[in-house]
Amino acid sequence: MSRGRRRAGGERPPPHSGRAQANLAALAAALFALATVTVLGVAAANGALVGEFRDSGDRHAATAVADRIVADASPVTNRSNVVDRGALASLDAATLRSYYPILDGRSFRVTVDGRAVAAAGTPRGGTTRRRVVLVERRRNETVTPSFSGPNRVTLPRRTPWVELDIDAPDNVSVSGVRANERTVLRDPDGLDGQYTVSVSRMETVQFTFVANSTLDRGDVTLAFAPSNTTKARLGVTVDG
Repeated sequence: MSRGRRRAGGERPPPHSGRAQANLAALAAALFALATVTVLGVAAANGALVGEFRDSGDRHAATAVADRIVADASPVTNRSNVVDRGALASLDAATLRSYYPILDGRSFRVTVDGRAVAAAGTPRGGTTRRRVVLVERRRNETVTPSFSGPNRVTLPRRTPWVELDIDAPDNVSVSGVRANERTVLRDPDGLDGQYTVSVSRMETVQFTFVANSTLDRGDVTLAFAPSNTTKARLGVTVDG
């Protein structure tokens, strides 16, 4: 017969049970904290990845449009890196999107020396690409030369084309016209009327009129379109 005594209220808890329960609670808290940190880290990584993809898309779009808008085949350039002032003035967001579909669904802004010439949405960040350009403006001019000696006249400005109006008297025949050393018009029976000829815009042009007599003022009129160019910085900002 056992001589042990029972304590009122049941059996005594096994040794170290309280410590084990505390350790389990601490482990659970640690695991919860670790899971929370992991979730937050994954969320942050995903957010950074999405942001990187968005930034990469903005960079690609801004670079592509900036390169194409100053190219020789651009609708706003007269030649590579020379933009037409009039074409820039008529530029708008719809026109840009029609030429560059990569801008669809994006906010963007095109500027010249910081002044917006076309925009869609409100880009607040995104990526900006800049290109140095010449802004070209052409203005029609007319020259009515007074010939003395050789029938020659040098235009004061460079131009890509010249319109000649030849109206010599009946006793004077103009059989040919040379631009510098190149013959641009020729008619042994005599030139009479208006003619448009292309000339090099890279050099000043001198016209020589081959005639059987010295020409007088009013016998020839030349209309042309010299250009004025100013250096500017064109910017393309794209914000996805």
